Amino acid sequence: MIPMLAQKTNSRTFRRAIVCSLLVGIVLPPIGCSPTEQQRRHVTATAVTTTATQGQLLRAMDYLNRLSEYDREQALGQAAYHLNHWLDEQKPDPHWEVDPLTARLPREIRDSDLLDNIGSWTFVIADVRAMQEATLLRDLSTWVSKQPADARLKIWLDGQADSLDDLQRENLAIAERLFDWTVRNIQLQSTPPYPDESVAPSAGGEQSREKRIPPPQRAIPGPGYRFPPWEILQYGYGDALQRSRIFIELARQQGIDVVYLALPGNTVPPRPRPWLTAAFIGGELYLFDCELGLPIPGPNSDGIATLAQVLDSPELIAALEADGQTYRFAHDELKELLALLDISPANLSQRMQFVQSHLAGDERTILAVAPTQLAERVKGVRGISNAVLWSVPFETIWFQAAMNKLLETNREVASSYYQTVGIFQTRGPLTQGRQLHLQGKFERQEEGQEGAKGLYMQARIPNANINQIGTNEEAQKAMGLVRGTSEGEFVWRSRLAGSHLLATQAKQHSTYWLALSHYETGNYEAATTWLQKRTIDATPNGTWTAGALYNLGRTYEALGKYDEARQLYSEDESPQAHGNHLRAKLLKQWANSE
Repeated sequence: MIPMLAQKTNSRTFRRAIVCSLLVGIVLPPIGCSPTEQQRRHVTATAVTTTATQGQLLRAMDYLNRLSEYDREQALGQAAYHLNHWLDEQKPDPHWEVDPLTARLPREIRDSDLLDNIGSWTFVIADVRAMQEATLLRDLSTWVSKQPADARLKIWLDGQADSLDDLQRENLAIAERLFDWTVRNIQLQSTPPYPDESVAPSAGGEQSREKRIPPPQRAIPGPGYRFPPWEILQYGYGDALQRSRIFIELARQQGIDVVYLALPGNTVPPRPRPWLTAAFIGGELYLFDCELGLPIPGPNSDGIATLAQVLDSPELIAALEADGQTYRFAHDELKELLALLDISPANLSQRMQFVQSHLAGDERTILAVAPTQLAERVKGVRGISNAVLWSVPFETIWFQAAMNKLLETNREVASSYYQTVGIFQTRGPLTQGRQLHLQGKFERQEEGQEGAKGLYMQARIPNANINQIGTNEEAQKAMGLVRGTSEGEFVWRSRLAGSHLLATQAKQHSTYWLALSHYETGNYEAATTWLQKRTIDATPNGTWTAGALYNLGRTYEALGKYDEARQLYSEDESPQAHGNHLRAKLLKQWANSE
């Protein structure tokens, strides 16, 4: 047995108790654990190295590449163990220094412990989580980047040959594909305002110490920081900032720099006002709006606008009006912009940089970023007054730590939390299917393993079985629900209710994701059926209604049914309503120009 890193177990034990109270009795089909060949960006499967010491690195990466086949926490621990054994035989660069841009982070971040381990020569579980997140983003971005370019975009890109070379045009096409995947697959939620940071006097006239603690450190939800990117991908929803983080980090794995543009803050303390993401290609910033769900169109509603074009042409912002609603920022507000860099503490460490330099071929993964270098490049673009590290990645770490503590001590919060995401704590067909979905493995594998589609079908328990969980003893036994001899009535009924809830959730999630799987594989007629009949009609105003309506419109577009698509977009009332109404307008313009 390979030794595990020491970890606190009290929170995991409590969480498992909560989840088990919901999950016990749901019998999930067994999933094979045989290794599978990972499909990567590079054609050549170059070995990392062949030395015995470097074998530790290979074993660590193997755990990260096949995380869906193991208990997540155990796999992360094993990966950390192998990484540290490998690192013990390496020598750090004595001249390495922490990137100077960290000195310009907000004071509360600089004064916290978030930066304490950047210079350490030891991997901790947080590092391995970041590495696993990067491998997931790598796999996802690789297969998405290989999808065919949108025909209309391709025509526009061909017309940019005078200003962009072949590689730059390809990078812009890849950026658009990654953005489009993000919009279609991360259902938009409303972006909450940043929690009130005002400091009120206490009864004695002194300022309250508690109110000076940043909201994320008190587990108070806010914009962009509630979930890290890997969880956003797993759950399939997020606010505009979370959506933006997914796009930024997918692009990073393909070697494309994407930053988040913001307006200077007008609050106390000042906080940048988020605007949109921008891909830095060919010395220009190309604008992609994750809240609209659209790139900002260029002149004549064609292609993707650059920041320079928007600054020079007020009509491009005016053209974002839809159904009488103007764009959320006026042109004259965009005179001074900040570029926010989505970089976490793990991306800043020498140990991550060192691992990245030893990965090649199939294992090549972007783990480290040099923010000062990126900032200097972006600051050269007209309209950018400064480039700084974005606070959201750091606030996400704070929020996760604070929420973990709250889940240990507050059963009401824990119960509500796990009723929402408890289904993802299992290793059943839903979570296995989701992992394969994100890897682009939709059909049955050559080794005989099910693909995402088959696993989603397994997760769809018939309604008759679900509806009888609370009343039919035979249905209960069929699902592994057996009442213990000393189990009280309340506990038993709670177990039945929890099992009913999670079986229902598993069916709804798998149905929607199965529809998206059909879209990704070009089976648009099947996607239409699964979106309309089995998602929208089966669960009106359900968890996935907004995403299903949008993706149904996209499916109609793929089938050439533009009137049906426009009608869906025009009637939308979701958080993406403005963007969808604008898409309906653009569809009409595009049709008239053809």
